[in-house]
Amino acid sequence: MKITPTNSLVGAYVEDIDLSTPIESDAIDELVSAWHKWGVLFFRNQNLNDEQQVAAASIFGDPVPYDFAPTTEGSDIVHKIDNEDGKPKGGSSNWHTDATWLKEPPRGSMLQAIKLPSSGGDTLFASMSAAFDSLSPSTQNFIEGLTALHHGGSKLGANRIAKKIPEDAVSHPVVRTHPVTGKKCIFVNRLFTQGINELNPRENEALLPMLCDLSLRPELQFRFQWEEGDIAVWDNRSVQHYATPDYSEARVMHRVVLAGDPVE
Repeated sequence: MKITPTNSLVGAYVEDIDLSTPIESDAIDELVSAWHKWGVLFFRNQNLNDEQQVAAASIFGDPVPYDFAPTTEGSDIVHKIDNEDGKPKGGSSNWHTDATWLKEPPRGSMLQAIKLPSSGGDTLFASMSAAFDSLSPSTQNFIEGLTALHHGGSKLGANRIAKKIPEDAVSHPVVRTHPVTGKKCIFVNRLFTQGINELNPRENEALLPMLCDLSLRPELQFRFQWEEGDIAVWDNRSVQHYATPDYSEARVMHRVVLAGDPVE
């Protein structure tokens, strides 16, 4: 097995590995360590069935059902992300961390490309620990004491089974401490964050967009160009992602989410 970092601050490629077969414990330790370090790992040409994808995802955490998207026919864990009439779905075409409106958002997600358009449909990833590090010390100190309100109901349509989304919004720290690496990570996003609790509306208008827009900085990003059968697994605690809506053909992805842990 070979792990090669991308030319960015986030992401690494994993080569010479077959995720459809059992992985030895030493290799698992190396994969998990690289995942924590680089935020997202990319595996080319895996072509896993549902059972194999769930097993592969379990390397990084506990795969759990996700009630807010339809599952595949063969699994209650793997869910299907596709588009109607060849049009991209809007929700993921914003920089975000998955399901921050949950009390314990998913630890991570594993996504596999099943069917791709002839061009487009890339996914971008951004390091939120590097985003925090890019701020001045005074700004870092100020935002570490803040919390923000997250809600998903207004962002997800009926086709995402929005009625199952909790009615009450939840609060999380604006800066999350990664439970393994100890790194500080920006934990607000344009898709689900409604406002910073401790600030008035004018202050929110100034600060929250600035923090959300940190993910737009190219030096914090890596752009992954999919091929069918590829897999990406990212750490939701330290990485945001964005699906580019630049295609007009079918795009089918299978995703497994991992059980979350407290946001601190």
